[in-house]
Amino acid sequence: MSPQSITLIQAKSEADIAAVKDIFLEYMSFIEDYLGESLGFQGTETEFATFPQAYEALWLAKLGDQPVAACGVKNHKPGICELKRLYCRPAGRGHQLGLKLTVAAINFSRAQGYTQMYLDTDPGLKNANKIYEDLGFKDIERYYDNPMGCSRYMALSL
Repeated sequence: MSPQSITLIQAKSEADIAAVKDIFLEYMSFIEDYLGESLGFQGTETEFATFPQAYEALWLAKLGDQPVAACGVKNHKPGICELKRLYCRPAGRGHQLGLKLTVAAINFSRAQGYTQMYLDTDPGLKNANKIYEDLGFKDIERYYDNPMGCSRYMALSL
């Protein structure tokens, strides 16, 4: 049996944007179950009601023809963007899609003239934290109002 091909694209078509939204909603369910808390304080109801308006760009990874991973970039403030909702479904794990998506988001952000990329994560998400650390993200102070005390905030100079 031959290995399935991996495709990584910037999601622009209606179908690809819908696939990213589905992956993001699956991520939201996963992370809220994992944390035992709602992420509603992030404005997620509006985010998903107006999807993809909050995002400057979206990436989608497919294994064969199946959408399995995604992430997005949001403008945070002048010169600073934010990596959001990096998630890989179990069917796509083991192919370094998290790393590939993050690198694509970084390259896009540099090309757009951003000088820093921020993100927040949970320290217990070991694979995500390793990706960010390996790419050179450094711990920073909290950069937005987050009532959860367990979050880890990181930044990468672009």
